[in-house]
Amino acid sequence: MGSALPEPPLLAEPGIGVASNDSLRRLLRALWRLDVPVLADAEVPHLAHGAIRLPPQAPAGADEVTWRRAAAAHAAAHLVYSPPAFDGRGLKPVVRALVGVLEDARVETLACRELPGLRRWWLPRHTATPLDGEGVEVLLLRLARTLADPGYDDPHPWVRKGRALFFLDADGQVMAEPRAERLRSIASRLGHDLGQMRLQFNARGHRPGPDYRDDHRWMWPEAAAEERAEQPAPPPAGRSAPEPVADDTATPHPEWDRLIARLRPAWCRVVEQPADAREATHAPDEVASPASLRRALLGRRAGGRWHNGHTGTQLDLDALVRARIARRLGEPVDPRVLRSRSHDRRAGQALLLVDQSASAASAWPHGSLSQLQVASAWAWLAARALAGTGLTVAVAGFSSAGRQAVHWRQVLGFGQPLDRAAGARLAGLASGGSTRLGAALRHGLRQLARHRDGERLVLVISDADVHDIDVHDPRYLVEDARHAVRHARRQGVRVACLLTDGRHAGEARRIFGGGAVAMPKGADELPSALRRLVG
Repeated sequence: MGSALPEPPLLAEPGIGVASNDSLRRLLRALWRLDVPVLADAEVPHLAHGAIRLPPQAPAGADEVTWRRAAAAHAAAHLVYSPPAFDGRGLKPVVRALVGVLEDARVETLACRELPGLRRWWLPRHTATPLDGEGVEVLLLRLARTLADPGYDDPHPWVRKGRALFFLDADGQVMAEPRAERLRSIASRLGHDLGQMRLQFNARGHRPGPDYRDDHRWMWPEAAAEERAEQPAPPPAGRSAPEPVADDTATPHPEWDRLIARLRPAWCRVVEQPADAREATHAPDEVASPASLRRALLGRRAGGRWHNGHTGTQLDLDALVRARIARRLGEPVDPRVLRSRSHDRRAGQALLLVDQSASAASAWPHGSLSQLQVASAWAWLAARALAGTGLTVAVAGFSSAGRQAVHWRQVLGFGQPLDRAAGARLAGLASGGSTRLGAALRHGLRQLARHRDGERLVLVISDADVHDIDVHDPRYLVEDARHAVRHARRQGVRVACLLTDGRHAGEARRIFGGGAVAMPKGADELPSALRRLVG
């Protein structure tokens, strides 16, 4: 089988000579569309502060170009296939080391399935043999080799047991535990056997091998916390680091960093504020009739209405096709492909999020109102229509001024009356600030998590101009919001977007998926748009 890897030109760079940082960065972009800095400022390969860090020179005797490609590709494979961190609580040092060996083998196996040519960079660095001895360090290297090289047969019973626990077949193609979180049990069994052999393990001096592999410091949050205590981490590339806001009422939320392909824990803070009330300057019925919306959402026909979900009596072929297309395009997949007929009113919760950032003050392209006025009218009408179908409704506005100041204005809480006072609070939303959509979505999901009965919906009403004052990478917050949407759908929450402006329709489709975005251009289109999104 031929290599699937490109051969980018190698650029000279002071202190490195060949395989420059730029060429390695382009290589990773070509392999996995992964844009991550590659720096030559470390003693050993490792992942830290949103970058892959390599030594300025390859180890003695190694081909400079091949070794640097092997090291960068291995570290990148962790960014693509590994979870953000591992739970090391209760694990002995030798078991942690074994988890590292197994995770290295897991990500390389997955990477080689996609790009078989990677093997020619990695396999030459696996040289451990029985002649090297039977200490713990050597056995770990021999285990790493037998998991990486299908043609290597190690005679040691412990190494063979490790291979048998890791692979289900003799050719090393089918992993017994393809999920990272299940490697702990294999490592514990192998660690117990090492203890029975009375072998000593030097945890402080241990360095994962072979030499192109990173040192696993990213795997264990406890060790990372100790490192941060000794030396504060710099802000991610392309972003400033705002001073934290001292607010005991703020709720911390993680944020997805696309450069390192991990969630940054407690990176954002959402501050809840009551919404001010004022009389509306426009009539919602100018946009659409609440009765027509309610009829559209109920969708009553003879015999009841069809409802898609995780369980049902029939497969929805259209939903299957949409899911397949979304998977091929790398977009969020809606797993609700089964449908059943319901004769009862709907039960569950619906959360409506109104984007009240500064861009919402601009004119609506299809009328004389501002985008915020239209979004507020849509939210009011949709809330009344959804409540009329039997759902419990909540409404909130959101904006931001940096990651430490994401503002959440509660217009209507779950269970509160949808009355004139709620309408006045919705009309009182004012434009200002930025749009940190991912943080707002996660805060909304936390509120929905308190309700487990029935269906759960989130409807975002926005122009999808996702940005903030402390972010200069135009893709960063788009990918964070997309990650939040995918997480919500894995929790069984349906997420959709009513788009108020088409200038950022591409970003909206990237975040929500093309089938979960609608942009009504007039009153007659709103009922059908809502029926398609949340009906």
